[in-house]
Amino acid sequence: MGKYFSDIVDQALEDIYYCYDNDRAARILEPLRAAADAGDGDASYIFSRCLSGPQYSWRYHPYRDNDDLADEYIKKSIRQGSAMGVLGSMRCGMFTPEMEAVMHFRDLQEAWDSVLKKAQDGCLFCQNMIGNTYFWLDIVKIQNKSADSFPTRDAFVQYLRESTLACIPWFEKAFRGGMGFAGKNLYNLYSSGEEGLVAPQPEKAAQVAKLGADLGYPEWMETYGTSLLKQPGREMDGLNYCENAAKKGQLSAWYNVGLAYQNGKIVQKDYRRALECYEKGLADPEKSGCYCKAGELYFLGEDGVAQDYARAVQLMEHAHDHCQTNWVNDMLGTCCLFGYGCPKDPVRARALFQEADYSSDLKSYGLGVIYTEGLGIPADIKKGVEYFQKAKDYAPAKEALLHFKKTLFGKWVRK
Repeated sequence: MGKYFSDIVDQALEDIYYCYDNDRAARILEPLRAAADAGDGDASYIFSRCLSGPQYSWRYHPYRDNDDLADEYIKKSIRQGSAMGVLGSMRCGMFTPEMEAVMHFRDLQEAWDSVLKKAQDGCLFCQNMIGNTYFWLDIVKIQNKSADSFPTRDAFVQYLRESTLACIPWFEKAFRGGMGFAGKNLYNLYSSGEEGLVAPQPEKAAQVAKLGADLGYPEWMETYGTSLLKQPGREMDGLNYCENAAKKGQLSAWYNVGLAYQNGKIVQKDYRRALECYEKGLADPEKSGCYCKAGELYFLGEDGVAQDYARAVQLMEHAHDHCQTNWVNDMLGTCCLFGYGCPKDPVRARALFQEADYSSDLKSYGLGVIYTEGLGIPADIKKGVEYFQKAKDYAPAKEALLHFKKTLFGKWVRK
């Protein structure tokens, strides 16, 4: 047996929750599943969390979501006698009467006491789990309490307030002890509060982020660094935190690093360095920022970055379709309109321009071309000229306006 659980579960907690090493996180998965299939309920529970999405571990661990398999193993963990499985299933809404009937505990309190004992003995994961039972007020059901258990409504609200605040020391122990993940709900409590129970305390949320950053947790280095980037005089410190976070595997942090080199306000402008950062950030397919900015640099082709419309289109299509952003629509629409890096498609270009909820010279010029030329729609010179006029300081729009004039009757016509 390990210190808190079986050897394999203790090792899994180390490899998944107490470090940021993707090789270790990948290697432990199959041994963990084997232990689960051999009857280790705690292994079943931890294995289920690995399959349940990035909200249950570091988002960059190499795990694939599998909701059906996750559900199968969390149910298995309860049947196999895991107290963690009981508490964890409550949190994800899976502790049904059927699951309660097959659990190996007299009641929820006994399961909670089992996890509490390990938390008191120093298990970081259990400390975070106990913290969550208070933070989410699962403790109310665990202790079989309700408003009827108290003489007044105010007394019940006070119980809820005290229960919520009881999460703090448990989260702090786990967070300081080496579990960066444990800072998540501690930060949320301070930054957002709990309506009617706990007021927000943004200064304490900032302290949590700084503590996590100073402890070397990459997600907190990014969070704290991003906040410093917004503080006059602290921008360079913020950039350093973000760059260190990125180098430790926090892929989303490459966006702010690249942006600093692209904008040239904190460090000397360097488009090639910016592009290198954005390209590294592309390994996080769920974040649109690096796809958008890398696409922009390839679209513009300036200051040491070779123009590459095909690559720009590839990146911007991903940002548009997978990240649900219209930030790139004016550039992507321009490529579709003129056939830059992709086949000409004025109909899609118009749709992209109209979908963009912002104004830009590219968008106005593109719509001007579409309407004056009648590309995919009936020509409407008046409307097209109006779009050109919105971008009158943009050289191509200024040139286009030279080809149109107003008649004595106020109608716009081609010269």
